[in-house]
Amino acid sequence: MDLGCYSLHAQAMLAPFAGGPPRLVTARGGARHGAPNVDEWLDADLAFPGGATGSARCHMAHEEWRMSFRVVGSRGEATAMNFVQPHLDDRVVVRTPAGERTEELGKRSSYTYQLDAYAAHLRHGTPLPLDAEDALTTMSLIDACYRAAGFPPRPRTALPVSG
Repeated sequence: MDLGCYSLHAQAMLAPFAGGPPRLVTARGGARHGAPNVDEWLDADLAFPGGATGSARCHMAHEEWRMSFRVVGSRGEATAMNFVQPHLDDRVVVRTPAGERTEELGKRSSYTYQLDAYAAHLRHGTPLPLDAEDALTTMSLIDACYRAAGFPPRPRTALPVSG
């Protein structure tokens, strides 16, 4: 749902390594008390064409925000401790049979990276790292979660036509 946009987008970014984009297997969600059309929590399970699985666990009313992302493979695992807010915790912990190491990637805000990419696009024509297809893929996953969790479809917004 809207809440799961970060984790669902992160899952979709793994598509090139997992045989293609993920599809929703199951999703459950709950509405915020007193606001029946506002999602407060989401649990989603995903499957990739190559056989990998993924999960998204999101909860806005939890006591603390943890926005970690963990990828487990046949040779180890890597966990980004706060992939949404690296300026608060930029660590990536890599664990393999040989041991564990922590890498620090820099305390810049993720929005700073986005602004840099946009500025490079405007100034030098550098391709944007994400495009409309990327947004559509993420939104399709969000909508699938929304429906599977039993929420009514969100109303469509009519954009004004400029002329």
